Amino acid sequence: MNRIVHVLAAFTGAVLLPAMAFAQASITGIVRDTSGAVLPGVTVEAASPVLIEKVREAVTDANGRFQVVDLRPGTYTVTFTLTGFNTVKRDGVVLTGSAVVTVDADLRVGALEETITVTGEAPVVDVQSTTQQRVLNAEVIDALPSARNYFGLARMIPGTLGGGNDVGGSLIQDVGQSLTVHGSRTVDQRITINGINTMTLQAGGNIGGQTPDMGSAAEVSVDTSSLGADLPTGGVRVNFVPKDGGNTFSNSAIFSFTSEALQGDNFTPELQAQGLITPNKILHAVDFNESFGGPMSRDKVWFWASFRINDVANDAPIFVNKNAFNPNAWLYDPDTAQPGVNRGEQYNSSIRVTWQVNPKNKIAGTYKADKWCNCPSQMSATVAPEAARDRRFPRLRQEHAEWTSPVTNRLLFEVVGMHLYERWGDMHLRADTGSITQEQEDIQSQMIAVTEQSTGLVYRGRGPFYNNTAVPSFAFRAGATYVTGSHAFKVGWNHTSGYLDESLYQLNDGRSYRFNTVAGVTTPNQITMRGNYHARTNLDRDMGLYAQDRWTMDRLTVAGAIRFDLFQTSFPEQTLGPVALAPNRNLTFPAADNINWKDVTYRSGLSYDLFGTGRTAVKFSFNKYLLGQTLNGLGRDPNPAIVAGAVAPTRTWNDIDRDFVPDCDLVILTANGECAQVNNLAFGSAVPTEQFDPDLITGFNHRQSNWETSVSVVHELAPRVAVDVGYFRRSWTNFRVVDNLALTPADFTQYDLVNPIDPRLGDSSGATIRGFVDVIPTKFGQVNNYNTLSTKIGDMSEVWQGVDFTINARLLNGLNLQGGISTGSTHENDCDILTALPEMRNMAAIAAANRPASQRPLQFCDRKSPYLTQAKLFGVYLIPKVEVQVSGTFRSVPGQIQGNFNENFALVALAATNPFLATNSNLGRPLAGNAPNATLQILPPHEHFLDRRNELDLRVGKLLRAGRHRALVSIDFFNALNSNAVVNVNQASNLAVPGPGLASYWRPTEILNARTMKFTVAYDF
Repeated sequence: MNRIVHVLAAFTGAVLLPAMAFAQASITGIVRDTSGAVLPGVTVEAASPVLIEKVREAVTDANGRFQVVDLRPGTYTVTFTLTGFNTVKRDGVVLTGSAVVTVDADLRVGALEETITVTGEAPVVDVQSTTQQRVLNAEVIDALPSARNYFGLARMIPGTLGGGNDVGGSLIQDVGQSLTVHGSRTVDQRITINGINTMTLQAGGNIGGQTPDMGSAAEVSVDTSSLGADLPTGGVRVNFVPKDGGNTFSNSAIFSFTSEALQGDNFTPELQAQGLITPNKILHAVDFNESFGGPMSRDKVWFWASFRINDVANDAPIFVNKNAFNPNAWLYDPDTAQPGVNRGEQYNSSIRVTWQVNPKNKIAGTYKADKWCNCPSQMSATVAPEAARDRRFPRLRQEHAEWTSPVTNRLLFEVVGMHLYERWGDMHLRADTGSITQEQEDIQSQMIAVTEQSTGLVYRGRGPFYNNTAVPSFAFRAGATYVTGSHAFKVGWNHTSGYLDESLYQLNDGRSYRFNTVAGVTTPNQITMRGNYHARTNLDRDMGLYAQDRWTMDRLTVAGAIRFDLFQTSFPEQTLGPVALAPNRNLTFPAADNINWKDVTYRSGLSYDLFGTGRTAVKFSFNKYLLGQTLNGLGRDPNPAIVAGAVAPTRTWNDIDRDFVPDCDLVILTANGECAQVNNLAFGSAVPTEQFDPDLITGFNHRQSNWETSVSVVHELAPRVAVDVGYFRRSWTNFRVVDNLALTPADFTQYDLVNPIDPRLGDSSGATIRGFVDVIPTKFGQVNNYNTLSTKIGDMSEVWQGVDFTINARLLNGLNLQGGISTGSTHENDCDILTALPEMRNMAAIAAANRPASQRPLQFCDRKSPYLTQAKLFGVYLIPKVEVQVSGTFRSVPGQIQGNFNENFALVALAATNPFLATNSNLGRPLAGNAPNATLQILPPHEHFLDRRNELDLRVGKLLRAGRHRALVSIDFFNALNSNAVVNVNQASNLAVPGPGLASYWRPTEILNARTMKFTVAYDF
């Protein structure tokens, strides 16, 4: 009965005061005598050459239990000693990631000098932790055919999505290579080093310009579920454990190379017929990573230094414009003999020093300096070379120091401080980067960007703003861990502060044009107006306090944690002066506070050793996480300088004389000459176009969050082979919605549309789509947006649920395999919101990934995807005697629109003209504001997906040895199946035309790079 009471109490504590795993591995177990009685007071030592302090110690408690926590990855010897009993040693205990490895011992009465050494199979089932984690050590990373970057490794883990179109290292590690898992967001991803969050103050705290260097990593672990309380977010968490060096000098160097001559051809006539004019392909990719380390003073000071250079060039799926940099030429004229070329060059360097000051104090410090330039970048099938940009990160610095102190064998302290500086910009093309000539740079300011509506092609110049940004930050973390045989209790604190200083600019007077070509005739129809601006946003506090415990009782382990987060931002005094299209703009905004969120979240988990053998565990977890947030979204959107400066109104342009020059005064916002009234009359003024509900940006538990539930069973099928079957569910809450207070539902005309006849639309061909809206003409241009919580308007939901089946095998014959199958479905419903706020049917907020701003009808407010399934497998095997290493990776994943993770299905954006609406809808009038067309979503969600991506990468290498020296000469085959799966499409506006129904439909803009051979040489000692 007492045990039942204890279990119920533990479960209640887990729900009310939840917690999770620790950042590094632990060794735990029970010590008994030969009669089976537990032995308290046994000294347990965990020793390994990876520890500069050589050994960590614990003592068994009254229940005979012990724990040694916060251990680096490596192979350990565990020694058990007690006066009057023999000494027992357990060799070959391998620790990886944050696993909890069970090592039990039986001591018999005997002389202390008598030592029994036990060698047994390392357990592969963690019966105490509920975190779903996959670990790749440095040897596996170096052995696999991959680009040796975090996203290339993490995307091989079942359940993860994203990682871009990097085939064989065709890309440098650009920002935005983010991954999601089980319905998470890209802003939830965290890249940590030794558990320290090293991310930017932008992108929700996700990956910034600083990317970890594989040469400095001892291992990489990827957590996908039931994450720890040390950070507020859930999603993909990639932790790098850095190399410290050692008591002997060692070296690791890797060089790889490929070129256009080593690439096959997968560009077929079928792809050309679908509209892909030229394929993307690698021109060259060179990667060199040298790392070296060892003792500055044996057993006292170790170091590890690493340097990496990565140089790539790729043909873009677009031809050079013959009319580029000609101010008097307004049409795109492709030079079919000259594709555009995207280039990238990256330099990473770092050094880490670890100092064992005395047996109780260890200090480690890292200095990292990077720079890179994708110059030019972002040419694509819809971005002409002259409209590309120089994506520059000229200054990236990271300095951090760590102090750890095992004060006793029960109490451990740690303190970490880090400074991160990022200077970056999506800048205009420059001659000094080699992107353009000096003559072209001199004339660049005269070029006005054009977007061709029928194809989505941007040419002549860049439409959106360029930016020049500085993002410095300071982060601190402290923690204290108290360990007994049954408990591992930890309290911690973290704090981040800094600011975002951004200058948004255009080279011309701030205008860009939209043209539309029908039957070979190009007609201007819209002007977008912008004004340069500068804004600064401060992150005053991103602070977290947490307490967590892991309590083991016989076969049951209960984990629980509670976390409090405080997130506060502000703005200094800011001024916006006059610009060309708003010459009277002279606005000053006083300093003000912004976000002030306070949130309480929790983690909870149960793990039960089902049969008491350490081979089968049943696990359950229920956790609450916060959406990744820094100086993005709500962190900066309320900044009054941004609210005023980012207003970019559009106005219909009727180019009557067809001279491509708007005969009107653009400064006048109302209709005049060839220009209609702008769609936002607040341009250049202090009239607020965005207001923010205090309940959205302040208060308790108002930050967007999600609940994750998981249930899994892990079983050891055979020695060193484990399978894991789990169910996962994630549900989101606290959505941000926008209510235009200048309008009511009565100010919109609702109408239905009859689709064009086109067999490519399937059942939607000729179907009636219901629930589009257009503002009434008298209300056009009136904007007063009120940002508020969805719960104040109505119900809104998003739920992902699915199942993973994974396998992990580390066999004695040298075969290492990991892989599995994952499937899941997403269900979204915003019917209440779209009914109450018709303006929310405009999808401008997610106009990304080649998708134009468009409108989703009320008919599509309840959306559920089919179960989308992926399969992944990777492995390494060294053939004995001949010492030939073979390795490979395989990924079969559903097609996904690049850059869009929440909606991976295709959309059809119909540019419905007034004549088309007159005969195919019941709108009954022309569109408001003299708009030439409305962009409408006419295909139900989750009906059309991109091609499934089946990617097989292989490596064959010969191992050469000479004493401590080892070299591996390899040939890699990336995309060995030579798949030409479409990985991105153009969802630009489609015009309805006679015959096939749509002028363009989902044209391919990017395919998998063709089969590529790559040579790799690795040398280490």
